[in-house]
Amino acid sequence: MRSMVNLGSEVYMQAEVPDTRHIFVDIGLGFHVEFTWQEALQFISIREARLTRQIDEYTHLIASIKTQIKLVCEGIREVLQLPAEKELSPRNTW
Repeated sequence: MRSMVNLGSEVYMQAEVPDTRHIFVDIGLGFHVEFTWQEALQFISIREARLTRQIDEYTHLIASIKTQIKLVCEGIREVLQLPAEKELSPRNTW
């Protein structure tokens, strides 16, 4: 198999891979692990599921924080006896 390899600083060179039964997968923090194709696919599935769960958790956390911000703003508005603001249009929201 022939491929282009990034040597760094966007400098590439051609590389020839004589054995494609194993591949190296970036597992994070600059570490790479040699996997067979089947192991790599299994790792990718597990990693994808974990990232999906993290996205869901962060989405819920963001919604909670936005709700808390709205409550604090309402409390400040009541303390300062300011008139209630109209609902903002979608382009003017956080």
